[in-house]
Parts: sequence; C-alpha cells; structure tokens
Amino acid sequence: MKYYEEIPVIRSIAAILVVTVHLIAGLYSPGGVFSNVHIGYIDQLARLGTPIFAVISAFLLMSSVLRRGFDLSYFIKSRFTKIFIPYLFWSGVYLLYRSFVEGSLITGLPVSSYFLHGTANFHLYFILTVLQFYILFPVLSRLKKGPVLIGLFLMSLLVNYAWMKSDGVSIDNEFFHTLINNKSFLFNWIAYFMLGIVYAAYYQEIQTLLLKHKRILQLFIIILAVDLFVSIDLDELYTSTNAANLIYIPFFLISLNYLYHFVKMDVASKTILTTIGNYSMGIYLVHPLVIRTIGRMEWSPVLTSTNMFVITLSLTLLMSVLLSYLISLLPFGSYLIPVPRRWKKRVVAPTLRESNAFSE
Repeated sequence: MKYYEEIPVIRSIAAILVVTVHLIAGLYSPGGVFSNVHIGYIDQLARLGTPIFAVISAFLLMSSVLRRGFDLSYFIKSRFTKIFIPYLFWSGVYLLYRSFVEGSLITGLPVSSYFLHGTANFHLYFILTVLQFYILFPVLSRLKKGPVLIGLFLMSLLVNYAWMKSDGVSIDNEFFHTLINNKSFLFNWIAYFMLGIVYAAYYQEIQTLLLKHKRILQLFIIILAVDLFVSIDLDELYTSTNAANLIYIPFFLISLNYLYHFVKMDVASKTILTTIGNYSMGIYLVHPLVIRTIGRMEWSPVLTSTNMFVITLSLTLLMSVLLSYLISLLPFGSYLIPVPRRWKKRVVAPTLRESNAFSE
C-alpha cells in the first residue's frame, strides 16, 4: 500500500485547528464572548480545519480505489467498523455524559433524534456528513482522470456555494427537513470531498505543478492569507461552512504541502505531527471530553487564562492522543478508536500506513 507521508502531517494540522476551535468555545469564550481579540482571530483562522478533513478523507479513499479497485462488500464492511460503530458508541457516550453530568439534554426530544441528526455532541455532525459521502462514494469511485471528473468538481463548487447561500429547503417530512437544513448535510461539504477525489486522481500532476510554479502559488497563498486575515470581523463570525472557504481551502491545502517540506527536515516535528495525524480520528472523538475535564479541574482558572492558551492546547492534544491510545489497546478497542495498524502497538513510529478512520 502506497504511503503518502505528507498526509498525516496535513491531517494533524486539521486536527489541531479543530481542537483549537472547540477549546476556545469551551474555555476561552465565556458567554459567547472571546476572552480577547487575539483569541477571536485564532478561532476564525482555525475554521479552515474541518474542510481539510473532508479533502483528506476523500483523497485517501480515492487513492485506494485507484490502486486496487473498488469492492463494495469490503467498502461497506470497513466503513461500518471504522466509522459507523464508533459514531454510535461515542454518540452514546456523549449522551450519557450530557444526561448525568451536565443535564443538558433537551426535555422531550427522543434519544433517536440525537443519533439520526448527529447532535449527541456538537462535533459529531461531521461524522454524519462523512457517512452521507460514503453513500455517494460507490458512484464517485468510478471516476477517472478527464473532463468528466473536472466538470463534476466544478459543478460541486457551484452546488456547494449555492447551498451555503440558500435559506434552506422546506420539506413536509420532519426527519428529512432537519437533515437537509442541518450543517451536516452533504451539500455544505461536497466541493471539499470532490477536491479530495481530484487530488488523488491527479496526485503526481499536482505535485509537479506545485514544484514548477512554486513562487507564483506562494504569492497567491500570501495574498489570500492577507485577505482572510483582514476580512475577519469579530462582530460577525463565520463557521467552517463559510462560502469563502471554497476559495481558501484549495490554496490552504497547497500551503500545507509546502509546509510539509519544512517539517520533514526536523525529525521531532515530523514525529509529533505524524502522531497527531494518525490519531486524528481518536482526537476528534475524545477531545470534547478532555476539554470538559480540564474545565472542571480545580486549577482550570490558571489554564484558561489567555497567556496559557498554547500550553492548554498542547495539554488537550496530549491527553487526547494518550486517551485514544489507551482505548485502542482495549479488547475490540479498534472498533471504538480506529487507529492505523502499526500504531496499535506503539505511539511513535517513523513510517506508517495511510489507513485511518476516514479512509481504507
């Protein structure tokens, strides 16, 4: 199985950004107000993380299909064990926590509703989005290089943009009305999944292009970075489904490719980021519990001071990785925290398989 060594590093940055958003929401924005302007800007810049997860998820799935073909029965089995079972389990965990610890469940709302709409906890909606993509993937897996793939990608950009700008769709059926008008609905993310498929199909060509036009692309990255920074308005916040991300994300992906070439020259940095990247699914699933735990500790006021933000973020990531690792060691732990095979035996390793929760 081919190993894309930059992918765990890219995925680690996405995981760090997602944890950053939720850490700020949980500990650094009491009452919905940021503790200071710097924290607010960090929160807004970190909104690029979740779309990158979508890109990498599709990339790894498609790259696997391009190497060994598509087997529907294997695909269903692997998605069931690596995504659906963890989704059910962790939805149950968060429902129990919210019920017995926080008392934050909505009175009268059926428990099944939390599972069906990805609302057992604020972050689980994206797992539901990935599951929707898996329903479509058997068709998308047939795509090859050529005008059809590029045309569908461009169409997905238009659909994604139009859906983000729409006021929603009214449907008589309550379940489908809630699903379609929720942030988790696939049309809010379809362009990022399609970008991942294009990235996989044209991987070599893209890498050649990144090398050949490095200076021009870096100039565009700088321009867009400045544009993103100056467009931030802390009085009018946006989420990961901001339509501008349709422009920012492709260039952010390019910048992460360039970043990898600096990271790989430092063994310690590469090892740390690769570890985070390969435990990204576990980090995604458990980090809200870690944040809640930190918030309930006696010395929480020290960690939640703004000058301790980097330390608290690092502690949250460390605790999330360790918790994921320990759970993966349990009998049937791989059904709860999907971890690449080599990482079930050790936390740090110089070479890894690409297998992960959102891929093969």
